[in-house]
Amino acid sequence: MIDRIHSIRACGALLLMGSATGCWTSPEPGVDSISVDLPEAWRDGAVDSDTDPEAAAVGLAESGTRWWTTFESPTLDAAVNDVLGSNLELSEAWSRLAQASASSWAAGAPRIPTLDLAASVQRQEIRQSGGGTAALPVRTGYVYNLGPSLSYEVDLFGRIDSALKAARLEEAATAADVQATALALTGRATDAWILAVQNRALSRLVRDQIGVGEQLLKVTENRFGTGSGSVLDVLQQKRQLQSTRAELPNFEGAAERAVHTLNTLSGRAPRDPELSGQDLPSTLPGLPPLPELDVPTALLTLRPDVVAALRRVERSDRNVASAIAARYPRLSLTASYRFDGSELSALFDRTFNNIVANLALPLLDGGTRRAEVARQRAILEGAIATLQRTILTALQEVEDALSREQRGVQRLHALEEQYTIASDELAQARRRYVGGVDTYLQVLSAVQNLQTLERQLLNDRAAVLQARAALLRALGGAWLDDLQPNP
Repeated sequence: MIDRIHSIRACGALLLMGSATGCWTSPEPGVDSISVDLPEAWRDGAVDSDTDPEAAAVGLAESGTRWWTTFESPTLDAAVNDVLGSNLELSEAWSRLAQASASSWAAGAPRIPTLDLAASVQRQEIRQSGGGTAALPVRTGYVYNLGPSLSYEVDLFGRIDSALKAARLEEAATAADVQATALALTGRATDAWILAVQNRALSRLVRDQIGVGEQLLKVTENRFGTGSGSVLDVLQQKRQLQSTRAELPNFEGAAERAVHTLNTLSGRAPRDPELSGQDLPSTLPGLPPLPELDVPTALLTLRPDVVAALRRVERSDRNVASAIAARYPRLSLTASYRFDGSELSALFDRTFNNIVANLALPLLDGGTRRAEVARQRAILEGAIATLQRTILTALQEVEDALSREQRGVQRLHALEEQYTIASDELAQARRRYVGGVDTYLQVLSAVQNLQTLERQLLNDRAAVLQARAALLRALGGAWLDDLQPNP
């Protein structure tokens, strides 16, 4: 099926961009330049070419399903949930979100009048001068002041409002970063789990192959003892057996390291007894049916890295508006009320009040404000490029994962047919060897081919599972909206 391509422009597909240039001081700097081509369907036609994408069934990611649960493995579910609940990298991301929330709160402070209460006491010495030579006494007095003052900046040109919106958008982007971190961690945990189970399965397979090799060694030794075989047959089988035994430490070590990864991702020491290799199965799960996939346009809302990039485009646009507004006059109002007295008991006898309106217009600043506008515009252009790159990367990750799975399944089918042929070949070689028609070399070659195929089949099944995991992770997911901070 040939995918029909349509252009998704930011102000149309990304509706939240519509409010990004609401202030008249920011003449939409570069926002309309966002343009990304999105296919209507993935390579396998998850949405048929004649189907309206808007009417398509809700895909797995949009449904809120936690994608790793589709493998139907309780130990995988437990491992991923453990990572989401205890990972230190995710804790760091939550901490950054708390910082962004505090910054957002602080950015809104200038919208509220500032109220201060000032109190002071002054000591005064008054020396009197006289015409005579006698020293006149020095009079000492105190002046007490107490009073509130209220100040407020009128946001004439939207500078404060734009700065506040920029801070809130950065907070939203940081929240999306938390989700992106969690999504990446689910992929890393699933890959580590598959790797651990894969190598445990390979270890078990190699042990079985060692058992087969030991049986064949007994056969060759018996035939040598009866004179129907040669010492060369025995030596060749011993070499083959030792070669197989040499593979076992590699797989056992790989399984151990994968468990170390899972423990570390869960915030534990690598060899923590909370999770050991014995807690994991030694059989890979089957590949579940491919679920209904979301349409490509869903990536704009279901991929947290895309959402974060979009929010930063909006934030950068508000920063441009704020920088432009900073070049215009500022109006500030100040009101104060003061009590004054020479004694504490008379503090409230005299009062003063003052109201001031101050209008400041920048005239000469060496081009600082103009340069800041140019800098913010450059940041906006960079954010737009980052958004486009992020969307394209998301598309590539999905398409790559689909390709890996499809080609991997095709290879698996070919290997399975090859395995059937190799099994028949080994049976024929053994019969001919026992019948004295062929030498043991043919049996040895057939055994090597069959055992190599058995390992390839396991490795390729794991690769297909990893491709499926990469696909489901690349689609994002609505389940991230329910993410909660680590306790």
